[in-house]
This record gives sequence, C-alpha cells and structure tokens, in this order.
Amino acid sequence: MPAQSDPVCLLAQGLAGALPYEGPPAVLLREGRIEAVGNEAVASGAPRQELPGLWLSAAPLDTHVHLDMRGSPDEALAASAWAGLAAIRDLGRHPRHQPHAPVAGAPLVVAAGVGLGPVGPARYWLAEDLAGAEAFANAVEQRVASGCGVIKLFATGLLDTGQVGRVVHPEGLQAGEVAAAVKSAHQAGLKVAAHASGEQGVNLILDQGVDCLEHGFFLGQETLERLAEAGTFWAPTIAPIEAHAQDPEGRWDAPTRRAWGEIARLQHEQVRRAGRLGVKLVLGSDAGSYGVPHGQGAFQEMDAWLRAGVDPAEVYTAATSRAAEALGLEREVGGIFPGARAWLLGTRSDPRQDPLQLARPAWRGF
Repeated sequence: MPAQSDPVCLLAQGLAGALPYEGPPAVLLREGRIEAVGNEAVASGAPRQELPGLWLSAAPLDTHVHLDMRGSPDEALAASAWAGLAAIRDLGRHPRHQPHAPVAGAPLVVAAGVGLGPVGPARYWLAEDLAGAEAFANAVEQRVASGCGVIKLFATGLLDTGQVGRVVHPEGLQAGEVAAAVKSAHQAGLKVAAHASGEQGVNLILDQGVDCLEHGFFLGQETLERLAEAGTFWAPTIAPIEAHAQDPEGRWDAPTRRAWGEIARLQHEQVRRAGRLGVKLVLGSDAGSYGVPHGQGAFQEMDAWLRAGVDPAEVYTAATSRAAEALGLEREVGGIFPGARAWLLGTRSDPRQDPLQLARPAWRGF
C-alpha cells in the first residue's frame, strides 16, 4: 500500500476502470486511499502531480496462485509486489506447510489454507483427505476459525495427456460433500473455489452452488452457457498448460508436449466462447506451477487470453474489478473510486485497449 500520507491530486490523460465521475481525469490520494475523483479531487486544493500523457488504472490481481510453490511465500509475495499486483488469492498449500505471515508492502492475500479433497485414488497432494458431508462441513469450520478467506475444493483429478479431452478421476467428490462444504462456507460469508475439469465434475459443482471454477478444461457449449447463467466466476488458467507445452526444463517427450499444446488450443477456444457468452471470467495464472512465475504469471495469462481472441476490455475487467469481486475485495481494490486503496499504475495508453500495458507501467503509485 502506498506510503503517501500527505494529500496529492494526480492529473492524468485518462482514467481506466473508474466509477462514473464528473470533470477532469483527476484522483485525490490521502494516506494510501483514494479520497475523491474528478471535480472533487481538483477542488480539494491539494498539491498537484501532473502525469502528462499517462492513463491511471487500478493495479491488476491474480485470482489463482500457490505461494508455497516455486520458492518461499516471502519470495512469491515479493515477486508479486514487484510485478505490481494489488491482491492475490492463494488457493491451496500442502498440509505440511505452515500458514505464512503477512509481508509489509506485499499485495493483499486471500488464502484458502489446505484444500479439501477426497480420499482414495482421486486424492490430491494440496488437499486434506476427507470423506463424507460431515467431515467436509467440519473442515470448513476449522478453516473459518483459522482465518482463511476462501474455501478450496479439489473436485476432480488431473488431465490425461495420453488422451486429450479426458480427466483422470472426473468426479472425485460426492454431491453431498460439495453441498456441505458450500453451505458451511456460505454461512460464514466465504466463497468456495473448486478445482474441476470435464463436463461431469464441473456440472456437479455447479449443481451445488460453488462460486468459482478453477481450470475448467474440456467443457461443451451447454456447460459454458450454464456458467454464464449461474454467474459463476471462472479462472481458466491457460498459462501453466502453455508452459508445459513449451517445456523449458525438458520434462516431457514430444508426444506429451503436443498433447499439452492441444489442450491449450482447446482452452483458447473455450475462453473465447465464454467471453462472448458473458461468463464471469477472472484472471488467474496458477503461479507457482511449472513455468509460471509469481507476479509475471498474471501477464502470461493475459497474453494467452489476448492471443485466444478475448476482447481486450474483457481481459482488463477480468484482471481488475471482476477479479476483486471474486476475491471479495471489491471495496478495496480493482477500480478507481473513493475509499479504494491507492494501488495505481500509469500507462502510456488506455489499458482497456491494451491490458498488457499494466506489465510495463510508466508510473507506479505504490
């Protein structure tokens, strides 16, 4: 958060992501918060800082990261801060890892703690193994008591690169287990995010009112339409799949790399269609996964969406205001409005037309 304590009025060429205002593109900052916009900012009489030729924008968010992967949480948070992210959602850590402490100057963190997953062959290494509705409800209560800000379910298994389009263990959780977790979380005011892919698993979590779909590979038109109708957030996480296809460390043989590439192509098509259908897309990179660094992973994901043909304004919204809504931080970050934290970036053109401008800001307000 900015250290600025004395008021300052920023005057820019334009504002991206601002709530409706009257007057010039001006923003009044005081003690790390936005106090006023437009005419009210100018009329404050605060010292002015000119930002000629620059657009002011709220900083982006990453809704799907794993702070305990690829280095320490402190390193991950430092990289996220360096990249200019305002907030991240940490979606699952290994049961043996301890909760991390907040880091000064780092993005806001909405953390899931250890995920909730099934016993047996569909179990997942980032989850606690649970069986039965009561166990899932109790696990949610434990996470609420420990201060978690979101609940993470692992509802299906991984993707099968030997048979593109197939999900290993397509229904890891039972409907009653998902329903119990969702009910308990919603009673506590928390959203539920679910790792799920394939028609079977995704429709199961939609049946039970899960708030956020993570990954969501291999979906048909009807399921995408259902996502749009339900208003479920969807983080399609293309970046890690493309990283596997590029295989910078030489992990895979040629057929496996081709399979990853085909999965990425299919996800490009899905995301493009989803954007046109009005699905509530949110930017989540799966940072910490193979080939997806913390911080910069968000811009890898942006680039993948743009290459897929998603409208740039939709990409911008998915990385800012809608991402903040998915994290429950819509009153704190993701836009330019009175009361918001002053996590602002200055870009040389309107980032709603070129969201990758946020990866190379000409000015930073924090």
